[in-house]
Amino acid sequence: MPRKFVPKGVMPALVTPFTKDGDIMEDSFRQIIDYTISKGATGVVPAGTTGEFVYMRTEERKKLLKLTVEFVDGRVPVIAGTGQNSTKGTIALTKYAAEVGCDAALVVSPFYLRPSDKGYFEHFTAVANQGNLPVILYNIPQCTLGVLQPNIVEDLADNDNIVGIKDSSGNMGYTLELIQKLKDRMPVIIGHDECFLPAVAAGVRAAIMASANIMPHLWLDTMKKVQKGDIEGAARLQLSMQTLARIVTRYGGAPPVKAALKMMGIDAGKSRMPLNSGGTLTPELKDEIRVELEKLGLIKGVKHTPPSKDTDVVPFLADVGVTADHHGGMRFGRGSNQTVAASIVSGPKTGPLGAAFVQLLSTPRVGHEALSVILEPNLAVRPTSIMLPVRKIQSLRQASLFYGPVQSGAAKAVVAHLRAARIPQAAINDEVVVMALDVDLDAIDRRAITAATENAVSAALSQIWR
Repeated sequence: MPRKFVPKGVMPALVTPFTKDGDIMEDSFRQIIDYTISKGATGVVPAGTTGEFVYMRTEERKKLLKLTVEFVDGRVPVIAGTGQNSTKGTIALTKYAAEVGCDAALVVSPFYLRPSDKGYFEHFTAVANQGNLPVILYNIPQCTLGVLQPNIVEDLADNDNIVGIKDSSGNMGYTLELIQKLKDRMPVIIGHDECFLPAVAAGVRAAIMASANIMPHLWLDTMKKVQKGDIEGAARLQLSMQTLARIVTRYGGAPPVKAALKMMGIDAGKSRMPLNSGGTLTPELKDEIRVELEKLGLIKGVKHTPPSKDTDVVPFLADVGVTADHHGGMRFGRGSNQTVAASIVSGPKTGPLGAAFVQLLSTPRVGHEALSVILEPNLAVRPTSIMLPVRKIQSLRQASLFYGPVQSGAAKAVVAHLRAARIPQAAINDEVVVMALDVDLDAIDRRAITAATENAVSAALSQIWR
């Protein structure tokens, strides 16, 4: 008779660290388990979707389950991923999980050849009755291409050996229907990281998630806040994790989790092919993961160098042949704050600055490319303006920061001067503007960057047009 099991709290769907040759890295696996338990994980779930079970032979899955029980050593429950395509295979692996000491089995719906609703019912009933472990149903239709219908789940809840359902669909309507229909008969476990807060607020008391490899303590804190009635605090915490949760759920689970763990000092190894491919995680996406970990305090931030108040547009002009001898008719201004420094020059289109303007656009320096200052697509500011990054842009993320929030702030500053009639009418039509902007390209708060840029550019423009 299976032991009664009540799922609760936050349980990581453990990643499986592999070497480049595809072998399980046992020491790394132990390290991941120890880390998650030290952060408050209330259970661990090996050989699930995030554990890449579909790429593993049955004997490898058995080895992983045995290692998990050994490494956990009774500290928290072990919920074994035992789902297979066939009912017979699932029962056999579930029995093995019981023999080595696992506490429950997470059984995914049969996939590839999808059964009928009756087939689902009979499959789970057979596993629950013959597997010698409490069974948690697992609904993840984006992988199995079949949905466990709520009425089938209701019927399965009558089986005392079925102790919960993990819903990873990301469909909150479906999740809420399960919560409503199952009531106190059987718990619903949230498995989609982005839906954690609304699920918990609706009554869910347990989660099995990929991102819990990284931050189980933060998810637990969110759950506790909800249970104490601090919905606003829980919402703030969930939103602070939302970008990282979204990256994890939308980029294959294991690859982004492993990348994050490596940044945190835990060698989580590689994924197996074809998941471990060069296009799974781009360098820019890894950079985004690093920024999110920094925001959450899970890694130390990169060194942020403040902007230089001595930022000067003159060297950029010199690069295209405009020297001090040619500065007649040009007007210069500077503005800076703790986040952005701006050095700006304005001058006639028909003069040396107009020629420099064309040169800077047509022959850009790598990493310091000039771009038109626009308020929105196809709406350039007047006077016609370009902006140049003082610091060399070295990644797509840095480019998106400079030619996004920084560009927006610069444009807003020019528009504000236009609205206030602080720019002479003649200058609007007859002059061009070149801006050199020094900004921390690894900055985290994009909205703050926009505001700081607007402030610095506005100060510089005020010196040009007093």
